[in-house]
Amino acid sequence: MERYRRLAREFFRVDRKLARSQSAIVGALGALSVLASSGALLWAIASAADDGQVGRLAGYLQSMGAIQASAHGMLLGIAALYKDTLFLGNLFAFLDLPERRITGGTRPFPAKLRKGIEFRNVSFVYPGTDRLVLDGVDFLLPAGECVALVGQNGAGKTSVVKLLTRLYEPTGGQILIDDVPIEEYDLDDLQRHIGVIFQDFIRYEMSVRENIGFGRVEAMDDDERVRAAALAGGADTIVSDLPDRYDTMLGRHFEEGRQLSGGQWQKVALSRAFMRKAPVVVLDEPTSAIDAEAETEIFGRLRDIAGEATSLIIAHRFSTVRIADRIVVLDRGAVIEEGTHEELLGSGGVYAHLFNLQAAGYLGEPAPQ
Repeated sequence: MERYRRLAREFFRVDRKLARSQSAIVGALGALSVLASSGALLWAIASAADDGQVGRLAGYLQSMGAIQASAHGMLLGIAALYKDTLFLGNLFAFLDLPERRITGGTRPFPAKLRKGIEFRNVSFVYPGTDRLVLDGVDFLLPAGECVALVGQNGAGKTSVVKLLTRLYEPTGGQILIDDVPIEEYDLDDLQRHIGVIFQDFIRYEMSVRENIGFGRVEAMDDDERVRAAALAGGADTIVSDLPDRYDTMLGRHFEEGRQLSGGQWQKVALSRAFMRKAPVVVLDEPTSAIDAEAETEIFGRLRDIAGEATSLIIAHRFSTVRIADRIVVLDRGAVIEEGTHEELLGSGGVYAHLFNLQAAGYLGEPAPQ
């Protein structure tokens, strides 16, 4: 409370100082305006008295009023213009930034991968920074298999996904899909054939059908496909409790909209990824807000439904990671370990340490050193 009071007093002190400065400027300009108006009025009275023409005095007074109103309006306009310029300056500075256009080729994306996706000595630096986020990353995502990326926050896991979906271009190295450089594929076709759910997925304040159907917009009216996607993502149980089922409006922006919990929104977003039926599925922390039982059920469905797809999973829960066919461990933007769950546990490296650390927390045992 004392800290709050201190901050409130400091804010009030600064605000009062600004108000006093503003009042002093406004008062000075007001006094100047009064003096000018008074001088003009005295001159008009003296001029009219000398000529004995009252009509001229009325004309002077009318002209002074019009000039005063115009000057007041001009000053207000200048003040508003200055204030708006502060906001527009940011907009124009943004519009003046050079456009970074990622271009693609003309090759159509394969309906099903034959070999897989290969990261070959890939490096990456975010534009406007000089920190190397990925440093010579090498790993293979075999076709039809599920690969999990593991690592601490800031290891570069999400950056891998952004490069794969071509939101950014690699600074160095190459990404190959079925032995073809990724930049040779048509950009729109590539992004249509990759189903992605990021950590910060969008919650559309629209109907359930649209929230799920946006995964494949042209198939949004296919009831069977929407229901199958909801079943795969675990959203079918949520829909069954809604008054208008798939036509129920979600969120609070509209009348009678139904708000969902964080875990329920995440299931809807997962269903949107399954709706796409893409040959490549990427899930970035897809079950962070879902309970353990629902997580096990969803990933069991993932293995069945996406069995023919190539899957990349980013997760911190090792109960999720261990279902993957292969696990890639990233640290400071580099691959330090790779293998199956059993192989990595047997090697006693970073993965084994992290796994045992998390397991000890569940079992209530002392954390391994």
